[in-house]
Amino acid sequence: MIPMRLSTVLCVILGWLIISPSGWAQNTNGNSGTVDTPFSKVKRDNLLNGLQIVTLEQPEETTIRCTIVLRGGAMFDGVGKTGLSVLTQRTLLAVNPRIREEMESLQTKVEWGIDWDKTWYHLEGPPNNFEAALEILGRLLVVENIRAEAFKRAQQEQIETIRAGLPPARKADEAFQLALYGEHPYGHTVNGSELTVSGLRQGDVYDIFQRFYLANNASAIIVGKVTAEKALRAFKFLFGGWSKGAIVPATFRQPVSIGQARVVRIDEPKAEQFEVRGGIAGAKYSSPEFPLTQLMAEILTQRWKKESKEPVAGIGFEVERRTLPSPIFFGASLSPAEAERIAQRLPELFAALTSSPVGNDELAEARSAVISRLTARSVEEWLRDIETFSLPRNYPLTLKSRLEAVTAAELQSLAKKLLEANAVTTVILGRGVGQTVGK
Repeated sequence: MIPMRLSTVLCVILGWLIISPSGWAQNTNGNSGTVDTPFSKVKRDNLLNGLQIVTLEQPEETTIRCTIVLRGGAMFDGVGKTGLSVLTQRTLLAVNPRIREEMESLQTKVEWGIDWDKTWYHLEGPPNNFEAALEILGRLLVVENIRAEAFKRAQQEQIETIRAGLPPARKADEAFQLALYGEHPYGHTVNGSELTVSGLRQGDVYDIFQRFYLANNASAIIVGKVTAEKALRAFKFLFGGWSKGAIVPATFRQPVSIGQARVVRIDEPKAEQFEVRGGIAGAKYSSPEFPLTQLMAEILTQRWKKESKEPVAGIGFEVERRTLPSPIFFGASLSPAEAERIAQRLPELFAALTSSPVGNDELAEARSAVISRLTARSVEEWLRDIETFSLPRNYPLTLKSRLEAVTAAELQSLAKKLLEANAVTTVILGRGVGQTVGK
């Protein structure tokens, strides 16, 4: 396959704020009047086939970290075909069952995974072995080589994984997704069920490969001891022949509205404590409302901690980063008594956001906590999010000002909007809770 020519675009200076340990702050370099940020050295280019190459050179590092992200995950599994995206990745990797050994011989770690929104592959190793490791991965992604024996082996491995079951915490996560989203793509499991996976065919895998394994549907984020020129040469040679095609948009109907607060109880004999998950669907990551949902989750966490009778370290409300509306939810392992109490309190805690004004001190505390977490994220993490969710390139540099501008009235208005769309759904999973509900 003949590599395609490379078209280099200008580097992007991503903003006028800098992330520092104490927060975001402006930092001019004093020479030309321009502003340096942690993103100033990020270089963006693309191959003619549309593959985005994002490079951040860090000369002080001893390794190169490369993540290839495909903007397509389990949400695109068809009806009755849940687990197909995972099976596709397994099939591609099964073509080379010795891939880990080959990477280890190059002193390189290789990882991969799938969630609802993305498919990813990650390499980390010494600079002098970067191209050799990238070539091994490229052979699996660029050229269609879906083989019957690899498909059968991958299918059997996935069925065995499903049969092995999940720990109680993971079961509670999946039960909550199903209860919250129902027939919406976010409602099914990423791995699928034994029934759906056993019914998949090699042609189904081929279809996913043709629709989503496209150069213009992918980005490569390369960070570490590497120059943009070296990264581009490698990708031009190894990925220049990757096919491009029509992008499949993530357009789905909204989940069915939940009119009344409800509690789903699931008996799990292996659970040592009760697993509780509860919440509502919020805003998608790329929405201007998403930062507000992060503040809402922090305020809810603060309020729960103040009234909780149990140790509260490590539990609270969270917001996941999703392409489609993300859940705002509570998750914790609790004693039976506390599980029942939080199940009763969750609707009240959410409703209080619409009826009780958020105080200035409360808002300031939540804002400080959210900003602190966001500033602690690495540039590499932000670059992955920007590419995965098609965020504005200056997204992380505008968040502080956005969060500082949020008012209590805005939070209250958004809470009303979200709760009018969906009531709170709660899942309690534990020994002796009740019969399994909602399959």
